[in-house]
Amino acid sequence: MNIKKILKLTFSVIIVVIIGFLIYDNYYVLTNKIEYFYVKYFQRNIRQTLVDNDYRKKENYEYVKINEDTLIKNKEDAKNAIYTFLDAGWNEYTVSCDPDYLNCIDDFKSMVENNTYLTDLSNFVHPFNTFNKVNTTFTETGKITLKKDNRYTEEQINKINKKINEIYDKNYDANKSIRENIKTFHDYIINNTKYDTNNTTGLSDINSSTAYGVLFDGVGICSGYADSMSLFLDKMNVKNYRISSDTHVWNLVYVDGAWLHLDLTWDDPITADGSNMLSDKYFLITTNQLKDNLDSEHNFDDNIYIEAK
Repeated sequence: MNIKKILKLTFSVIIVVIIGFLIYDNYYVLTNKIEYFYVKYFQRNIRQTLVDNDYRKKENYEYVKINEDTLIKNKEDAKNAIYTFLDAGWNEYTVSCDPDYLNCIDDFKSMVENNTYLTDLSNFVHPFNTFNKVNTTFTETGKITLKKDNRYTEEQINKINKKINEIYDKNYDANKSIRENIKTFHDYIINNTKYDTNNTTGLSDINSSTAYGVLFDGVGICSGYADSMSLFLDKMNVKNYRISSDTHVWNLVYVDGAWLHLDLTWDDPITADGSNMLSDKYFLITTNQLKDNLDSEHNFDDNIYIEAK
């Protein structure tokens, strides 16, 4: 073997050793770069089977919008992904963080660990797609999987739907206006429900915090009243969502081209002698009218419930 071949071989070995050393020394940097390009340019959407349930609204509002792109690029995408997951009634939903969105996992964690934040998102979806708890898992590669414990059981949903249909068929009048029919169901719920004064924490031996307690036990708190009214509004194809303050929840309803407040809890006041009373003080009123009542229970965040401004 001549000198040139020996030098050439030696040089090649040295180059291979140097390259090998560089790869070994920068293994994590290189693999992260490879994963970055793969996630960003090739893994655009995660393959998963997603089946909407019967209660998906698929509505876009000022604060939240449907986003089914599983590549999350910013905090707005993260919020909308959670909303979409709740709205669709999916049992499980996996998304991935865009490599350029460095705060992705931290932002998701701050959202799902904040029950008030999640409740605000949940207010925009059908009552049957609300939750008791949202469970979340995270991976080092930036994949996030959402799961939830449903607030209503299948048995409760079936019984409530049957009850709603019975009440609706008996009381809805096609010859009446939307406002008049809303008033019919507003009055029905109040006349058949008493406020659960024993439920001050949201926990009770009866289901007063849900539509089940209102429709079957005749007892409710504000969330039960609002859920029940929402079910009748949905039955009438009236656009609505639940709106809340720190201590109270009621309905926001789109009627005759305007968003109006509807609060059955406050239209069913507690009386000193325990007698029933029906009011319409909070029946389809404007935000200005709501503010004129000067009570502390209706101080909602208009950065979230923008339609109510």
